[in-house]
Amino acid sequence: MWKCLIKYSLIALAVINLAGCDTQPSQKTNSATTVLVNQFKSPLQDFKKTEKIEGVAFAIFDKNRVIWQQCLGNSTYGYPITEKTLFSLQSVSKNITALAVMIAVKDGLLDLDLAISHYLPDFKINSCFENNPEQRITLRMLLSHTAGLTHEAPVGNNYDYTSSSFDDHLKSISKTWLKFPVGTDYSYSNLGVDLAANIVEQVSGMKFNDYLKTHIFLPLGMVSTTIDDDEVITSKDKTEGTIPSVRTKHYSIPLIGSGAVCTNLSDFVKYVQLQLNSGEVMGKPIVDRKYLSEMYTIRMYNYGLGTYIDKTDSTYYINHNGSGYGYSASFLWYPEYKIGAVLLCNSQSNTFSFCENILKAYVANQNLVKDKDVTSEFEKLNRNYFAKKVEKDDVRKQFCTKDTVFKPGWEKYTGTYALLFFGLDIKWYAKLAFTFGFYPQKIEIVKEGSILKLKSSEGESILGEFQPAMFFTRGGEVINFNLAIPTYKNIKLKKIK
Repeated sequence: MWKCLIKYSLIALAVINLAGCDTQPSQKTNSATTVLVNQFKSPLQDFKKTEKIEGVAFAIFDKNRVIWQQCLGNSTYGYPITEKTLFSLQSVSKNITALAVMIAVKDGLLDLDLAISHYLPDFKINSCFENNPEQRITLRMLLSHTAGLTHEAPVGNNYDYTSSSFDDHLKSISKTWLKFPVGTDYSYSNLGVDLAANIVEQVSGMKFNDYLKTHIFLPLGMVSTTIDDDEVITSKDKTEGTIPSVRTKHYSIPLIGSGAVCTNLSDFVKYVQLQLNSGEVMGKPIVDRKYLSEMYTIRMYNYGLGTYIDKTDSTYYINHNGSGYGYSASFLWYPEYKIGAVLLCNSQSNTFSFCENILKAYVANQNLVKDKDVTSEFEKLNRNYFAKKVEKDDVRKQFCTKDTVFKPGWEKYTGTYALLFFGLDIKWYAKLAFTFGFYPQKIEIVKEGSILKLKSSEGESILGEFQPAMFFTRGGEVINFNLAIPTYKNIKLKKIK
């Protein structure tokens, strides 16, 4: 999700002998790589220092071996980061959930284009555009963020750190509203991927963690990877995420499809190598190549199924990033060069560009040559998309609004509101700042002429009243004053001015 705004210059790799997971060039590594790895100061150390991260783990690899890896710093428990230290992957989990769905499709349990009401007959969702939209939403839409779902649910969202269950999170999704008509646009959403995970549970008769372990993790030798919070808690080699102004502690993550996977560097490399090897491990197929091709086919805005697909300097790359709960993570690989990189951090930081620049440096210094067959394959999958590519337009063409002309009584909604975090162990100075109205995220609702507007750091929008005291923005988000605590994007608000 996060793409670094700071562009490092193209730099090569180095090894620094620190506690953790340093890998020196192996005998199988050619002399040019050995010189490359040992010649320069460590960009990873610079990244760690610049981003002020306590602990990081990084690896660059091809489909058969780790070329170089390094772990720096400490976990939040004071132990050196190693290749076995558990981190949260956050939204990188979406790629793993998409792969799990494709395995279920392979096994005949699921159909990507069948309405989700077939699998979840009791599920309902609100829409101003049509009745019963769940009868048109498909798994393909859930995994490509084109169903129309908003990003957060009322329960178990990225502002809610209280202990909530996956079931309660799922039930609360039915209280949300679609942002646009089903299948007509793109909006990144945790909710669709969590619904997809639940559908896998329904058709397999297994808890999602058991399904992942049976069909992905254990066949790959990813023995430490899990979405079971109890397994994470009892692990003796893990790190929590660090959040500014918050005491570091363990927070459970109920978003089991969209953000709950915890893994270590060793396991993470194995997962990406599976894709580098076209779905095989040790010559044994885990998922057929054609199902991976479904994941790598762009639906809208550089997103396939749980996967980002794009080009850099005319080179295709496959990627997903994750950030939240004080963690950040990225995987990035170049199918045409058959190399990849992964990065895990126990702080929210910009991981994508670091991986990108390391891979670019390696390609340039090793004079790697593209596999023309792979290039042809990806051109076939995505040629039409790149030929017609346009930048995303965040202004919806259809609006869930009835009344936009300012009404008497709307004055009570105007003011400044803080978006509230719940369940965080806030440090004293942050609490003090809140008492004086200094909140990290705020919105303003103002009257301008004859209209009501919402303003935030993301921009501004006219508000239209769809139901009494419930408004839509032009981007399709809901602000609801009907509740005991008003919400915006299903995040609770506090009026501070």
